[in-house]
Amino acid sequence: MTVFNGKKIILGAPTAYGFSEIIEQELRHQGFEVYNLSLPRAPFKYRNVFERLNAYLHRNFLGHPDYKTYLKFKRVEGEMLDRVAKIPRVDYALLIRPDQYSEDIINMIGLKADKTIGYQWDGLNRFPEVYKRIGLFDRFFVFDPKDARYPAMLPATNFYTNSFDVGPSEEHESDVYYVGTYMKRRASQLEEIITSLQDYGLSVKYHICKFRKRKPRFKFLDTSSTDLTYGENLRYAFNSKILLDVPTTHHNGLSFRVFEAIGFGKKLITTNKAIKQYDFYHPDNILIWQGQSREVLTDFLNAPYMELATHIKESYSFNNWINALLREDRLEREAIPSRVDLQPTLAY
Repeated sequence: MTVFNGKKIILGAPTAYGFSEIIEQELRHQGFEVYNLSLPRAPFKYRNVFERLNAYLHRNFLGHPDYKTYLKFKRVEGEMLDRVAKIPRVDYALLIRPDQYSEDIINMIGLKADKTIGYQWDGLNRFPEVYKRIGLFDRFFVFDPKDARYPAMLPATNFYTNSFDVGPSEEHESDVYYVGTYMKRRASQLEEIITSLQDYGLSVKYHICKFRKRKPRFKFLDTSSTDLTYGENLRYAFNSKILLDVPTTHHNGLSFRVFEAIGFGKKLITTNKAIKQYDFYHPDNILIWQGQSREVLTDFLNAPYMELATHIKESYSFNNWINALLREDRLEREAIPSRVDLQPTLAY
């Protein structure tokens, strides 16, 4: 029996790559009864040219980079309110990326839950609508270490999963594996790393998801217009010798590739220099890419993987992550003030 056996929780999480389903599975593995309020993954089309133009103005000139998500939510807000109304009293509510939800929805969820937890697993400044929602939660966690300097913010990394079973598969085997969404600002660096590893003689499998029709800034790499589910991603990660991590420059937090490497005991190549600050870092396991020579890369590949101490590895599991977020001694500290002055709030 787990600590949370029989407890009820409301979950709201991003649906891209099947994250919401994976987190729901992990929560059920912990013993929770889950009410999943993640936003529906319905196809989105602008209603007319004026709505498209308005969205363009908001994204590029008015400081609302995720305005399209706001439009998606407005179309289903009535349905979401009906869904919340039907949920019974619960012990917890956990919203990941709460900037995607309206304040009305969050307040209504708060009336249903004994404790409410927010977790922004992106930089606060990347989606500034989140600033208006922080004070609506009993506890608020941030993914980017630099955001933890703000009053009442608690740091939390991502995690590796505990309940997902994967095994050997020739179809998913590779020397190096990468998955990510296409971003123009990291395209040239990503291509340089992948082609360098291929030139070295390594087999590289990658999935770069790109939805917009504009031509990507790649000379040699292909993109895909379809998501790779997180479950399928785990199969590739498990069957690869090395995981490749090229995070966005929007934040300093650690991506899921880092924790998949920890969970599966894989080597990691990353461009994130901040990774040296963590207790799991070992140069035989993690190579910080800076255009390495063949000699440096050869030494890294030939060095045996250094097993992590059990307490370090387990501290980054989902088991530990959910316990840290919901632990009662954390929740019973002085409450977050009703208004948190971090940055000027923006309004759509």
